[in-house]
Amino acid sequence: MISGICRLTSPLDKPLLRLFPAGAGAYASANTALKSESADASLFAGPDGASLLYSGELYNYKELRRELESSGCRFATSLESELVYHAYARWGAGCQEKFNGEWAFARWDEKNKSLFCSRDRFGLRPLHYFFDGKTLVFASGLKALFACPLVPKAPNPQAVYDFLVLNHCNQPEETFFEGVRKLGAGCCMYFTRPGRSLTIRRYYDPACNQELGRPDKKALARHAAEFRGLLEDAVRLRLGGSEPLGILLSGGLDSSSITCLASRLLAKKDRPPTFSIPWPREAPFIRASSAAAGFPRCEVTPAGFKAIPWSEVAALARAAEKPVMDASVLGEMQLIKAAKRRGVKVLLEGSGGDEMLAGYPERNFTVYLNQVLRERGVAAFSAEFKTFFADRLGEFGVEGEPGPEFYKCFLRTQSCAPELSEFFVKETVNRDLLGEYAGRRHPLQRGPEFNLQQVLKRDTLALGNELEHLIPFRFRLPLLDHRLAEYAFSLPACYKLHGGWTKYLLRTAMTGVLPDQVCWRKEKVGGTAPVSVWKDFMKRNRRELKAALSGRKFYASDFINRASVLKNFDALFAAAIAPGTTDISGLWRFVSLELWLRENLN
Repeated sequence: MISGICRLTSPLDKPLLRLFPAGAGAYASANTALKSESADASLFAGPDGASLLYSGELYNYKELRRELESSGCRFATSLESELVYHAYARWGAGCQEKFNGEWAFARWDEKNKSLFCSRDRFGLRPLHYFFDGKTLVFASGLKALFACPLVPKAPNPQAVYDFLVLNHCNQPEETFFEGVRKLGAGCCMYFTRPGRSLTIRRYYDPACNQELGRPDKKALARHAAEFRGLLEDAVRLRLGGSEPLGILLSGGLDSSSITCLASRLLAKKDRPPTFSIPWPREAPFIRASSAAAGFPRCEVTPAGFKAIPWSEVAALARAAEKPVMDASVLGEMQLIKAAKRRGVKVLLEGSGGDEMLAGYPERNFTVYLNQVLRERGVAAFSAEFKTFFADRLGEFGVEGEPGPEFYKCFLRTQSCAPELSEFFVKETVNRDLLGEYAGRRHPLQRGPEFNLQQVLKRDTLALGNELEHLIPFRFRLPLLDHRLAEYAFSLPACYKLHGGWTKYLLRTAMTGVLPDQVCWRKEKVGGTAPVSVWKDFMKRNRRELKAALSGRKFYASDFINRASVLKNFDALFAAAIAPGTTDISGLWRFVSLELWLRENLN
């Protein structure tokens, strides 16, 4: 955890400085105060009057240190904050391009009265801030930010609207608190004299190949070998360190690839455990990958989910920095707890592959087929259609991406729900969803980049940060090594989607490493619990769900029409648990928002 405050127009008030007491990991001057408060955070004060506050992990620390030492740098400690300090002194803001890892750091230059902040390429480490025009307050966690009395604590109506109506948990640079923002993934921030202005610049924006391309066997073999080499090195870097580690194994292509490559890299005596939930459709693939790797297997049995108490929902609402989208996060918690019981503190995990390599067939194949038809003609279209779509017409539409009228109709329908406050809906400006697609000649190719920089960061990775507040542990994500992402983005679409297969490049690269039944598995299920599990959870906790909405004080009254929700509770509950229902999040979102507001605004 890191936090700081900076004011360039005048000295900081004494009550503000008292929030940053003198001691190890703290720095204070007339204009700035900095503090580090966790094991993976540190502060380094250099001889030139600059101080660097840092939280993160640099997987290429050893290589960078050797490079800096060879250029004359002398290190006084082994702290990563000192390495970042010297890297900035040597390369300036260009040091960000040298780092391979995850970080959030702030550098204060006392001589020039300037502050520089940076967040890693994919936003794996959070950095929140509040700026009132004079004073900048920043912290890696929201609770540390709100320790400063200058920061107001009020819900952000736009974020609540996105959550209730659009089913988005948050946006890449906004939070659920009005006026509090996040430094975007791959962005840096300057707060300097003489203008005393706050400037944000994107330093990372990987180029993306816009072409469909034509598959070539020799080129495919070359690309697959290069991709596997990069992935293997990404796994190698993230296996380092002295802390006990494990691997989250779902039975899917991504986590299985990480598991089997780790097995090749580690000595026979180093056998980290894998952690899995063997749902019936996943169990054979989990066990095949674990057996191929030769790692001990730790399984959280599906039967254990029946014992999850409602108290864990309340604990999650207290720890989370935003309302929780659905109950599936409780399943993630069971895996993390199992890892903690085994003494594991670091978990390798497979997020990122679907976004880089077009792994979501329902999002990508219709767009892909449209382009195949335009560029290669009917014969090629027919061949691709038969290999993928012929048996899936009930699963996906064939019309391509939804058009403007679809989104307008969707917003009108969702916004008219009687459970939402009428004033709230009228006063909240609807985002123009179509803007996300404007100017994108090839949505398939732009889509993965968009997912990595926005969707993945605001949902999957934020989830890890929330659970970290509850249970001390860290995720490492080899598939989000920037070298791997950039290589994937550089390739035409034909190497990602081909012959009816998603993630074709990764499948080709891992042939002979993974069991064939895992490598060439067409069904995509994922490691999350089946919807039936969460329906059972809601049935067991029907009374608690209703009680959460029936408290003496209703914190979500600005957003939710409580009278309508309680009047229609039986119908909403019946719809959530009905046979065939795949989305149970409607009623859950009302409860989640109320619990979160109660815990965070009370």
